[in-house]
Amino acid sequence: MKQEDKITFKLKLEETISETEKQINQLIEDTKPISPENSLGRITRMDAINNKSVAEAALRTARRKMSKLKMALSKLDNPDFGFHL
Repeated sequence: MKQEDKITFKLKLEETISETEKQINQLIEDTKPISPENSLGRITRMDAINNKSVAEAALRTARRKMSKLKMALSKLDNPDFGFHL
């Protein structure tokens, strides 16, 4: 991989990492426990619980993605990076 391509790729990786961090923070907020004191109706509470489950699955996926992005960023300076052996 040419040096200019690595620079472009690094910038894209850093941008994607930043966006993923924001997504993870939002998903953490979305997965907080639903307080029983909230005056939600039964159906609304069921929807909230379902949404929480969906957010938890998305959070796991986003964390895996973040791990892979950071690994790629850490290997970017490897001379073999970008070559499929």
